[in-house]
Amino acid sequence: MSEKRVALLELIEKIERLGQFQDRIDSPSSIKEIWSAFLADVRNLIEIEVCALFLVDESTIEFTLKYAVPEDSAKLCRKEIDLQIECGIFSWVINRRQPALIPGLAFDKEKSIVMLPLSTVKRTLGVVLILTPIQESFITHEKMKLLTILTKECSLVMENTLLYARLKREHLSLEKANREIKLLSRTDSLTGCYNRGYLNEVLPREITRAIRYRRPLAVAMCDIDHFKKVNDNHGHQCGDEVLKQFVQSISELIRHDTDWLTRYGGEEFLLVLPETNLENAFNLADRLRKHLAHKVIETEGDKISITASFGVTGLDASQPAGAITPEAMINVVDKYLYEAKTQGRNRVIRGPISGPT
Repeated sequence: MSEKRVALLELIEKIERLGQFQDRIDSPSSIKEIWSAFLADVRNLIEIEVCALFLVDESTIEFTLKYAVPEDSAKLCRKEIDLQIECGIFSWVINRRQPALIPGLAFDKEKSIVMLPLSTVKRTLGVVLILTPIQESFITHEKMKLLTILTKECSLVMENTLLYARLKREHLSLEKANREIKLLSRTDSLTGCYNRGYLNEVLPREITRAIRYRRPLAVAMCDIDHFKKVNDNHGHQCGDEVLKQFVQSISELIRHDTDWLTRYGGEEFLLVLPETNLENAFNLADRLRKHLAHKVIETEGDKISITASFGVTGLDASQPAGAITPEAMINVVDKYLYEAKTQGRNRVIRGPISGPT
């Protein structure tokens, strides 16, 4: 077989291998993985001393150094790019989307620079800078053609990776925004606890679960005693601050992973307490009552002491299916709260789901 035929077969094999660049990169991959595969193929084509990847920063439309091999050559790469920008070769490579072979470095005329544009039909991604010890006259047209093929293949893979990364960021951002919107729709804007709308979701679900699996469930309704006097004597802004600190105080003593604190209306709040029997719910409510009674709320120079009244009721394991509705449960616990207030306030009244006798 003649030398020309051998050389031709080798060239065909190289072209086929470069054309399979996309197949050798797992998708989706990282820019670093693509760069490593690209670098390995470049080394099979041309001897290199330094190879650097400059990518376009889409926010500033400037080229930033992403990777340099070896790593300590970063300063040198930036210097060479600056020189090529000054003499106009850099913009020529970008605008024409054509490679450039530049004889001689600023510090070593025996070496050469190869600049390869990373671009697709739609966009320019960056530039590859290669410093090679080979003189310009020894770098054949064939090698430049192979480097161009490789760079185009790399550009396609890189564009897909950058697009995937951008879509992933946008998806995560959208998910975060949706979570925030959902939380806002469930949350009382003043106090930060759950609102009545979300209570209408939580309580039916917890009642159904408790009855189906024969598990205890309690609810406690609480009301700030003489809250109207707080508003009348100190103003509504102070009243708002009292409500916020009231919720904060209760939140300190409940289980954040299972209990639900909701604002029922005005200064009334409802606690939904899964896996809690009536006795334990009463003990929790009494701890909350004592905790609130010892708390002094400071608002714009005023020191305000508050107390709260609680009504408590609950389901037990023997509750028959369909025997209680959320509305009925709230009505019952509201009656126990009313008893606490009529008996002098700052107290907890508990009772069965059947209601006061």
